[in-house]
Amino acid sequence: MIDDLRVELACPAKVNLALSFGGPNGEGMHPIASWMVAVDFSDQLTVDRLDGGESRFDLAFAHDAPAPPRGGVDWPLEKDLAYRAHGLMQSHTRGQLPIAVTLRKRIPTGAGLGGGSSDAAGVMVATNKLFDLGLDTATLVRIGRTLGSDVSFAVAALMGKPSAIVTGTGEVLEPCANTADVHLVLIFPGPDAACPTRAVFQTFDRITPDIANKTADETGVRTLAQHPPLPPEGPFNDLTDAACTVQPVLREIKIKIENALHQPVHITGSGSTLYTVAHDDNHAKDLADHVRRQTGLHAVQTRTLPVSS
Repeated sequence: MIDDLRVELACPAKVNLALSFGGPNGEGMHPIASWMVAVDFSDQLTVDRLDGGESRFDLAFAHDAPAPPRGGVDWPLEKDLAYRAHGLMQSHTRGQLPIAVTLRKRIPTGAGLGGGSSDAAGVMVATNKLFDLGLDTATLVRIGRTLGSDVSFAVAALMGKPSAIVTGTGEVLEPCANTADVHLVLIFPGPDAACPTRAVFQTFDRITPDIANKTADETGVRTLAQHPPLPPEGPFNDLTDAACTVQPVLREIKIKIENALHQPVHITGSGSTLYTVAHDDNHAKDLADHVRRQTGLHAVQTRTLPVSS
């Protein structure tokens, strides 16, 4: 819902259906090729325009969040990406943009689903609308990039481009014309399988043969994205072995679910969220139910968001 004083948005999770990296460059950055999609599993954001005074932020996990941390929102507000995104918008416009933010999170934190980045994008899009700033999508994407490539992608997703090929070192975002629905089941292994991103990349550099000469597989990423439908065995992720090395329990869980479902299970981002591809909504529901019965883990059926014409 959008009106002159309030914007309500569903801030979607992102899934890397293909993720490939080259070896680190001179600045320690890894060239990337990825097919990112936004799905209808989301956080709920409400942003109200205030007449003046200090902006307010009410951040909490939703009552139906599938895997909330025991401590709830336990990080400093100043480090939250939604809060920082609002600061960026004020810096860009060189003015005060007082808002009241109510965020109810369902996307687990640190799970490779870009929940914090999506919330940040939502705050940017809402603030732009509420104050009639007139910033176009390209400008919002550019502003969001300073917080990370996932924020840029999430801005584009909220503006109707929920499928993209990401290249360079994450700064090149190319909307993907693939409009075929992808049905997924997201599986959350829990806090014991958390995968710190820095540790995963360090391990990736250590265990990858000839890492200095490795290049990102952009051709493979584009081929997968451009030839629907997506088969269950289609997704790939260069960080899978590294994530499972950092967290051996993640490999055990992945194998257990694959044996239960008799089909491949993949990792999104640097982990720890797992996912598998379904044929349709009914198949996704059956797979999610089976995962819950066999493992006791949280599993959520979801699908990609439609591309705007």
